Amino acid sequence: MLSKQDKTNTLFNLIIKCSAISLLFSISILIVACSSNGTNQLSPGTPVVTVTINLGQEIGSPTPTLSPFYCGGWATDTSPPFSSTSTVSVFGKFTKIIDGNPEGIGGATATAQILWPDGTSDTMTTTTTSDGLAVFPVAVKASAINKLVIINIEFTSPQGTCSKNQAAYFTAILVSPTPTKTAMPSPSPSGSPTPVGSGTPTGTTSPTPTP
Repeated sequence: MLSKQDKTNTLFNLIIKCSAISLLFSISILIVACSSNGTNQLSPGTPVVTVTINLGQEIGSPTPTLSPFYCGGWATDTSPPFSSTSTVSVFGKFTKIIDGNPEGIGGATATAQILWPDGTSDTMTTTTTSDGLAVFPVAVKASAINKLVIINIEFTSPQGTCSKNQAAYFTAILVSPTPTKTAMPSPSPSGSPTPVGSGTPTGTTSPTPTP
């Protein structure tokens, strides 16, 4: 039989074990609760991210429709050298959209307005070719030197009209002339040269024998 002291020790050990198990279990519950609160709570001021998926709805923006007519222009030389005979060719293009592809409009009236830096303006009119091309030969003025010249182009036809402001531009520049090389003649010697030696032969000749 167990003594009274042994029973006391056994009971004491049992209480210690039960207390340790209860403490461990409580700590486990506390850890789980803290970790759950940490994942569900966000820092103040941080919005909650939500994602909403709507099926059957278009997300992208619609493709804009094409314009029925397009036009533009450009200068073949945007920095032409200035001279009294300088000319810049300015081109214009007039097209329409057929089945999603551009096609030139021929026979249209093309008008170019040339705005010079001194405040004056010139107007030129021509007719587009079968592929919708218009050519304007613009004579360069002195006011265009180191200044920007702007060309507005407008196209008119029974099918439709189209205009483009600042369709083309150019700035004339001054170019220094290239110096030409002139051949210099070589100097001729002064006086006439003196011949060396005598023209008369020297020495004796043998007599011709007689038969």
